[in-house]
Amino acid sequence: MKKLLLAILILFFTSAYSVSQPAYIENFNYSVRDTVEENAGWYRSFSSVNEAKIISPGLNYPGYIGSGIGNCILIPNEPSGEVYVCQFMNGNYFDQGTVYLAFLVRVDSMSINANEGYCINLDMTGGSTNFNTKTYFKKVSGTTFNLGIQKIHASGSIVYSNNVYNTNTTYLIVASYTFKPGSSTNDVCKLYAFSSGVPVNEPASPLALDSVGNDIVDIGDIVLANSFIQTNGLRNSSMKIDGIRIGTSWNSTLFQNYVASLSMTALIQGFYNNVTNKMVKDTVTVSLRYNRSPYQIAETKKAVLDSNGSGIFNYNTIGNYSNYYIAVTHRNMVESWSRLTPYFHSNALSYNFSQSIGNTFGFNVIQKGSRYCFYNGEINHDGIIDVTDYQFVDNNAFAFATGYKTTDLNGDEVTDISDLVIVETNAYNFVQRIKP
Repeated sequence: MKKLLLAILILFFTSAYSVSQPAYIENFNYSVRDTVEENAGWYRSFSSVNEAKIISPGLNYPGYIGSGIGNCILIPNEPSGEVYVCQFMNGNYFDQGTVYLAFLVRVDSMSINANEGYCINLDMTGGSTNFNTKTYFKKVSGTTFNLGIQKIHASGSIVYSNNVYNTNTTYLIVASYTFKPGSSTNDVCKLYAFSSGVPVNEPASPLALDSVGNDIVDIGDIVLANSFIQTNGLRNSSMKIDGIRIGTSWNSTLFQNYVASLSMTALIQGFYNNVTNKMVKDTVTVSLRYNRSPYQIAETKKAVLDSNGSGIFNYNTIGNYSNYYIAVTHRNMVESWSRLTPYFHSNALSYNFSQSIGNTFGFNVIQKGSRYCFYNGEINHDGIIDVTDYQFVDNNAFAFATGYKTTDLNGDEVTDISDLVIVETNAYNFVQRIKP
């Protein structure tokens, strides 16, 4: 009975934790470039020369958890623009309850030929054309516009609010899709827009509501539309989008911190004893880097690797299903990168560098027993173990230095001949950093 109760409690708390976070975030936290394509899971559905670009800086909205992180995306709404899709559920999907989509938007200009159009929406899993929860912008004047919502693509009219919004102003938009049981035409889309503040609770009355048309089966993708096949649309109007968050409750989408946990195992050459199969505990720094040049850092965390070489690194600004290089640094270790670019699934990722030589980029590890270790002896962090590093260790060995020193290469808190052997051997073998 006690075991059953414990299992129920574990399930309860696990479930509560999983729904307390957003399902997806996108802060465009990577370098300025001419397209969002091939970044964090985004791909183009067709070929076009007029692309949505990553620009700096990002958008700011006081009080919003997705404000001011990274850069933003510029959508120029050019006539031969493109659709960008990200399968944020990676084959899974939402098909019940309410799905919330929050984002920041700033319309910089409404061109003389602009009419109405959308630039962001949700989609069914797998890159279909069942666009839904479409936020629309309708030109009122060269500096003002209305906001509207459409439940399902090309089904019924767009429902607009009479509220007028201004260009060159950052707004927080929240759109939602609610799956309702019973009829196949009773699901509901709602739209909210805010110019300041973030309501703690979902407002009783939305800005606009649309329930017309057939219901969709599921939601698993997000789409950015750069004027694709929108005949009159927002042609040549410029807008920026940032701070995208998708969740299953108002609170998780707009207020909850995002925690993605990396469970990593790695061993350091001098610290690891292959006879006891144990390692001296120490702190390492792990940076998640985007898998496209210049491999910009998405987020960095520090944690202790225990005697088994295992540690947990919790990140707050990166998302699921985005591929990252894992780059590891330490007080006297050669910086080492993962050969693979794994992604987080359900806010979790596990990676073991010590298991195989092929798990480290450039196979840049040394085998001790049956496991693989990062080289150490890199004192000045210039990317190579050489005579300079040897001199640092030699000086401290001569001075009988003790304590937590960068020159202590085996973790015994004494710099001596045993540390000199490690650095001398690695310098002789020209051990150096290898990265993409």
